[in-house]
Amino acid sequence: MLALGGFLAVIGTAIYIFEPGWIINPIGSGGAFIGAGIALIVISIRSIRLKNKGTVVEDERIYYISEKASHKTLIILIILEGVLMAFLGVTEFDIQAYPIVSLLFVITTISYVGYYYWYKRQM
Repeated sequence: MLALGGFLAVIGTAIYIFEPGWIINPIGSGGAFIGAGIALIVISIRSIRLKNKGTVVEDERIYYISEKASHKTLIILIILEGVLMAFLGVTEFDIQAYPIVSLLFVITTISYVGYYYWYKRQM
């Protein structure tokens, strides 16, 4: 994960610097790659430091909590996407895909993190 994080950060930096013409929003895309790369690097370094201290990073409880949070997030996403598809099918809005996909990504991330920590407190 550490190497993948570095690779994503380098790709984001290259997109940000060179601003290729085939990318609609190079600043946003580059920032997303850089952010994802830095997040993976930080998570990897934290995991390595905890393992070196002898702390158990993953166990069955963590997997169970992740499964429950993923399931709830999937349910929310299916409902939101169904409502969105019905809304777009009934109306004649000409909506760009980029803002919709970005919004669904944010909703997915926030709901997963929220459910993960909620289940972690409950169990």
